[in-house]
Amino acid sequence: MTRDDQAMVAFATKWSRFGGGDEYILPEFGITPVVFYQRLLAMVTSTLINDVDFATRTYLMDFCSSKLARPASRSVAAAQAV
Repeated sequence: MTRDDQAMVAFATKWSRFGGGDEYILPEFGITPVVFYQRLLAMVTSTLINDVDFATRTYLMDFCSSKLARPASRSVAAAQAV
């Protein structure tokens, strides 16, 4: 895993309890939340990653899938309401 991969996993693990921290993704990683969750999902479903334990991988797969299933306008509106 690269440092960027590790940073994404750490960020998602930390912020998932609070809805994902979508407003911090662009400043932190320079990509939109949708791209972030797509990359993270691809990363944790990859069979090449041994640095993430099974429980964390499963949790992040579910979390990313749920984030990607939501329309972007609902996610942005929800973040602005907080």
